[in-house]
Amino acid sequence: MNLIPFQGLFPKTDLIADTDSFYGTAKYNYRQYLDSGFFERDPSEAFYVYQIKSEKYSHTGIVATVDIQDLIDNNVLPHEKTLSAKEQEQLQLTLERKAIIKPVLLAFKSFKAFRNFVKTKTESPADIEQKLNKNKEVHKFWKVSDGADVQLIMKMFKNKVSKSYIADGHHRCSVSQIIYNQAAKKAIPLGIKSLLSVLMPFEEMDIYDYNRVVEVGNTLKPFELMARLSDLFKITQLESQQKPKEKHSISMMIEDRWFMLHWRKSVLNEFKNEKIILDYQLLNEMVLKRILKIKDVREHPGITYVPGPDKFKGIKKAMKNLENGVAFMLFPLKPNELCYYADKGKTLPPKSTYFHPRVINGMIVQELNK
Repeated sequence: MNLIPFQGLFPKTDLIADTDSFYGTAKYNYRQYLDSGFFERDPSEAFYVYQIKSEKYSHTGIVATVDIQDLIDNNVLPHEKTLSAKEQEQLQLTLERKAIIKPVLLAFKSFKAFRNFVKTKTESPADIEQKLNKNKEVHKFWKVSDGADVQLIMKMFKNKVSKSYIADGHHRCSVSQIIYNQAAKKAIPLGIKSLLSVLMPFEEMDIYDYNRVVEVGNTLKPFELMARLSDLFKITQLESQQKPKEKHSISMMIEDRWFMLHWRKSVLNEFKNEKIILDYQLLNEMVLKRILKIKDVREHPGITYVPGPDKFKGIKKAMKNLENGVAFMLFPLKPNELCYYADKGKTLPPKSTYFHPRVINGMIVQELNK
């Protein structure tokens, strides 16, 4: 992969009285903050070793821009489909900002030289440090601008990382290619040659489940839905809420009652020629499409996606105002499953993975070319 050093924009931390409010509103207020003098441009091109740390976890990687050609050549691999409405919103916001204000999070298979380089850098005091009160995180940046170190990083990733995997930022990757193509046609006055990214080894990340709450409406009564589902699953009523503990099991909430669903062998046998069978794909094909008659989950407004860390609270909040809703909680994917699908050029339904850590809007910015 081709990593390119860049001139980043950073917030002036001494002007920020409330970090949670500032970063929480940067998505829509970036241009206003920029015009008001809250950002300053780093005077030199650089990479940055980047660490997100709290009392419970620590995640370390590197901030760089990735050559757009790597996206075009499928060296940056997606594993999920995008949502049309979200892609349109992301495009509009990016053109208004004239900047990428949130790096794409890319995962790659670790190697020793990278681990050693990062370990050496993080032993010294950080050049930039920002604390977030809400989740008690500290975000640290170590600038890498020395010519020898810059060349070393470029060489390492060129020789050792033939491809990376989109952990968070499928829509930003898609939008960046749209901007690149439109700029080539001179259809817009902006351009992009590389994409702001945080690259982390898989071992530095956690993959959580991404759950679905679906508005069934008047298509099926709850007892009818249960009857249809019984053809696909062995269904056990639970005494209390519970997340699935293994693959091929799904927790379901309907009418304030919880059930555990296990795919029947007859269903799994339909896909016995597949090396890896994923519950997200099965749920999408067998339940959402066949039973609930949802033709395209990318376009359907009646699905709410609840990140795994939100747990039951997030599910219940999404279910609260639905007259006839059903919630499905799934077992999270493993890195090898994600890589298998991405390497084969297959895509999962939208929101099939929720990666941690989460990169923050406005903490580091890449301006688009004019």
